[in-house]
Amino acid sequence: MSAFITTKEAAKFLNCSPQHLYNIRNRRKAALAQGDSDLAKKVAPEAIKIGGKLLFEESALEAWLRKYGDVA
Repeated sequence: MSAFITTKEAAKFLNCSPQHLYNIRNRRKAALAQGDSDLAKKVAPEAIKIGGKLLFEESALEAWLRKYGDVA
């Protein structure tokens, strides 16, 4: 079973602010709206919103960081 972490924990893991995570998530959503899924994958890790909280899957966050960490 995958572990989900909060925005605050993900920001600490990525060494950035929680606000920065919200900003890059919005850029990801904009890229998806324009139909550019490749850019969306590079811009931000996948996240889900449950009960008003933004959550990141820990394994997906690590995989995104390994693959696109230099881009972010």
